[in-house]
Order: sequence, then structure tokens, then C-alpha cells
Amino acid sequence: MTKAKKGLRCQVCTGCGLCPGVGSTGQALNRVHVLTDEFQNTQTKQTACAPPNTFLAAIDIGTTTVAMLLYDGVGKVLDRYVTVNPQTEYGADVLSRITAANKGAADRMQSLIRDVTEKGLVRFREKLPAGASLFAVVAANTTMSHLFMGWDVSGLGQAPFTVSHRETARTVIAGVPCLLFPPVSAFVGGDITAGIYALDLVQKEEITLLVDLGTNGEIVLGNCRKCLACATAAGPAFEGGASKGIWGADMVSFLASLRRENLLDETGLLAEPWFETGIRVGNVRVTKEAVRAVQMAKAAIAAGIDILLERYGITADRVDRVILAGGFGYYLNPSDAAEIGLIPGKLAKKAFAGGNTALAGARKAGRQMTVPDSACAQGQASCASLCEEEGQEAFAACAQALERIAATVECINLAEDTHFNDCYLKHFSLTHT
Repeated sequence: MTKAKKGLRCQVCTGCGLCPGVGSTGQALNRVHVLTDEFQNTQTKQTACAPPNTFLAAIDIGTTTVAMLLYDGVGKVLDRYVTVNPQTEYGADVLSRITAANKGAADRMQSLIRDVTEKGLVRFREKLPAGASLFAVVAANTTMSHLFMGWDVSGLGQAPFTVSHRETARTVIAGVPCLLFPPVSAFVGGDITAGIYALDLVQKEEITLLVDLGTNGEIVLGNCRKCLACATAAGPAFEGGASKGIWGADMVSFLASLRRENLLDETGLLAEPWFETGIRVGNVRVTKEAVRAVQMAKAAIAAGIDILLERYGITADRVDRVILAGGFGYYLNPSDAAEIGLIPGKLAKKAFAGGNTALAGARKAGRQMTVPDSACAQGQASCASLCEEEGQEAFAACAQALERIAATVECINLAEDTHFNDCYLKHFSLTHT
């Protein structure tokens, strides 16, 4: 991971808030500070009774990477640990992992991911003062959650795509107690539950569109009255896989620029003399194959958004805000995304960069369990002992809240939607919508 400095970007967005959040055009992006606002809003009432020696590890286990942040008792980031998910030796996508697990590799895959998590937690413990305690909250997609816990994944890889565990779970790694977010479905995991929780999406009247852009693009649409979600197979195009050396957000901006200058047509063909050889960007050559990879990924996301809007019974102009989650979303220029049809044009001005909302949700859940609201409401001068006594109660309350969120969300299986293929083909063109 490259440490965030001016002009540089991290390989993986951990949502630490250190990056400037500036797109390739130099335009500052609007950001939803889900990693800082909650602390600022609650610190006045809670800091006085926050246990000074309780620290939190927020963990996001992705298909490709594992990102971890260490927080102190008042929400300051003390350390970060980011590494490749070692399970990639069994394949780059969740279906490959499920197949490998069903063929006997499940135990080794669990050991691999737990070993990596343990390394991060051991590193974090070395940062703690004497007598301090550490606990962790883990967010992961459904397949990664099951492999992490050693649960049966056979139902995740074939119809009717069943989930063997839907509850909030607990485990211990390197002596550190861990809470695991519950999944919504086989397609939409606990990382999305964490994002919904971080944004208070199902508690607010305003209609929010949450788009987590990655290898598995998850999309959520809803508010306190109704919430829908779906997942699309976007592939690696948004994570630098379309053209090695060019960030996914920069690739979107580059293609938008080519469209505005009429050097790229709506079908994805480059103008001469770059039609066959591609066009050079710095030291990287962008080919027609790279353009096509972005087209396929953006068509899947745009079609997913269309289906959710249709199922919700609203048009794009009814959406109040759009949260672009993850490292890709952190730097994505909404106007450029709209230019190539990744998001509806009416939503570009409503789009905000949310950072890693999975880690934000993990941090928020950890905060709720570290400082129970009941203790603060009672005006305790120090609730360290109360937290210890009510630890089980605090966990149970948080677990129930998370499970209610997961149960509230209706997941749409796009493979079974009769309109998806038509929507996908419609959005394949690089046109402003």
C-alpha cells in the first residue's frame, strides 16, 4: 500500500480519510464523512465515559484484499494494515473460491484468511499501551464471511443460492474477540450491511443510492420505508484491470474525455489512427480491449441501477443522494461517470464519495459496543466497569440491530429478472443517460 500523500493514492481505500479526494481532472469531490462525522456528533456525550484503554480493529475482508484500521477510544486512526487476500491462489472471484472449497480446500482457505487477519491484529496489539484491550468488527462479502468462519459454502454457488448462516457471528483470533456482520443474501454480503448501517440508510426518509464499485458491484436503493439491493458481476475493470497502470476512476475520466473530443464513439471504437494500436496515456497504452472491459462493467452497474429504480417504482430524479463507495468511488468524477453512462446524468450532482463504507460500519458498530448508550444516558463518569458488566448485553443489542437491517433489505437476483439483459444491452453504449 502506498501511504497517502499529495499526488499519491493508496492501492486500497481503507477509508482512513487521509486522501484528498480529488479526481483526475483536479476537481474536488464531495465526500460523505461516514468515518468521522459519527464520532464528532457523539463525542460530546460519550467521550466522558469512554473506556480509555479499549481499542477497535475494523476489518474489511474483500475477495481481492484485506484492509484493517486500528482506532483508539476517541476514533483516531492509529495504524492500518492492508494486504492481498491469500485465497487468490484459488481464483480471483468468489465462484472459483466456492468451487475450490467444495473440492476440499475449505479448511486451508479458512486458515489462509485467518492467518492474515491474525498478523494484522498482532501488529495492532503491539501499538497498544500496557493494560489495553482490543476487539474487532469484521465486514466481508457473503462468500468471504463463510470461508472466514468455516461455514458451508455449497449453497452459494448454485441455484437457489442459499445462505447457511444469516446471523451476526462471533469468533476469536489471536485472543481478540471479533464480531462479524450478517449478510443480506448469497449475493449481497455483510460488507453492504455495514455500509447501510454506517449511512443510517434504513433510518432516514431521504432515498439513498449506495453503489459499491468493485469486482462484485453491489447496489442498494432505499430509505426507512423500503430498501432494495442487487449485485452485478462488474469484473476487475473498475480496479485497474481494464488497463494495467491506469486507475479505474482515471480510466472512466479518460474515456469521458475521449467521448467529448469525438475520439471515441458510443460503440467504444477509437478514431483513426488509434483504432488498431490504441492510444497512449503516459506510459500506458489504452486499447480497444480495455475500452470494451469498461463498457461491460459499466453496463452491468447501470443495468442494476435501472432495475432497482424500476422495482422501487421511482425515476432517477426521485433519488436524494448517491454514495459512491470504495477506493474507486472515492476518486470517481460523477460528471465523467454520467458522460459514459455509468450513472444516470440526473444523479451526477447528487453523488458523494463515501470511502470504505464497510470499515465505517465496522467502526460504528464497535463504538456502539464499546460505549453502550445506556451508560451514557445514565451520566456515568466512567463506564469502563459498566461496559465490562454489560458487554454481552451491548453485543446482543448491536447484533439485533444489524440483523434487522439485513432482514429489512430485499435482494433482487438480476439473473432472474426478465428485463436485465435488455437493460444491459441498452447501457453497453458509451452515452450520457
